Amino acid sequence: MSLFKSMVGQSGLKWFIATVEDRGTGQFSGEKDELKIGRVKIRIHGRHTEDKSKLPTKDLPWALIMTPTTSAGISGVGCSPTGLVENSRVVGFFMDDDGEQIPVIIGSLPHVQTKKNIGDNAPGSGSAESAFGTGA
Repeated sequence: MSLFKSMVGQSGLKWFIATVEDRGTGQFSGEKDELKIGRVKIRIHGRHTEDKSKLPTKDLPWALIMTPTTSAGISGVGCSPTGLVENSRVVGFFMDDDGEQIPVIIGSLPHVQTKKNIGDNAPGSGSAESAFGTGA
């Protein structure tokens, strides 16, 4: 049985920008990446509320991280996709066109953390504007 009803992107890719809130260690969500494939919990800007009392980190989706073709990406063979840390800003797309339940990260966006956008140093704190260098 196929995971996908249609080819990925057949109806257009659905892109997102998100903030990493837990890199699979369980430190902030209470859930570890039991598959040990480098997944991270992400809060998608414009889709998930920033209010963690309404949507706690543990309820955020796991996102896969795309690796280069020099990595086999199966059964622990190849490079580890674990360079992202909490508060990393990432860009990606949904692999499943209709359900938007399988986010895939293709890269990270540089940004500078300042006292204003670090907040209480909790994962995901800071403004979305800081991801683009427009916030102070």
